[in-house]
Amino acid sequence: MKRIRIIFHKTKKYFIKYPAVLSGIFIYSYLAICIVEYLIKIKTLGNNSYSVGEKIFESFDAFPFMWLLSVALVKVIDIRTKLHESEHQRLVAEREMHVKETQLKTVHEVTRGIQHHINNPLSIIMLTLGSAHKSASGNIKLTRQLDTLDEEVNRIIAALSDFSKLSEYNVETVDPNVGEIPLRSSVR
Repeated sequence: MKRIRIIFHKTKKYFIKYPAVLSGIFIYSYLAICIVEYLIKIKTLGNNSYSVGEKIFESFDAFPFMWLLSVALVKVIDIRTKLHESEHQRLVAEREMHVKETQLKTVHEVTRGIQHHINNPLSIIMLTLGSAHKSASGNIKLTRQLDTLDEEVNRIIAALSDFSKLSEYNVETVDPNVGEIPLRSSVR
C-alpha cells in the first residue's frame, strides 16, 4: 500500500508539473478507443461506403470535445499551481512581516529600558549643571561650556523620549532598485 502511495504521489507531482502530458494521455487514449471501435464496426459492416462514412462520424464525434476538455484541464492545473504559489508567497511575506514587527517591538522595549537607565544619571547631571551654572556665573568660558553640556544632555533626553514615544511602526515594502543613497555623517 505504501508503494502505491509513493507511485501515486510521484505521478501526481509529474502531472502537475507537466499537465500537457496528462491531456495528451486523455486525447490519445480516447483516439485509440475510437479507432478500435471504428475498426470493429467496419469489420462487422463490410465495405458499405455509406455506413462506413456514417460510422466515422459516430466514432469520432466526441473527439473535438476531448480536445477542449484537455485544454481546460491544462488551464485548471496551471491556475491551481499559480494560486498555490501566490498563496505560499503571501504566507511567507506575512510571516516575515510578523517577524519584523516583533523585532521592532523588542527594540522599542529595549529602548524604553535604556531610556530609563540613562535618564537617571542624566537627571543627576542636569541638577549638577544647574548648581555649576550658579557657581560659575562670573566665568564666561566656563558658562559657555556648561551651556554646551546642558544642550547636549537635553538633546540626548529628547532623542530618547522621541524614540520611545513611537507606538506604531509602519513596515512597508519598497522597491529595492532605488539607486545610491548618499550617506551623511551625524558626528559632530
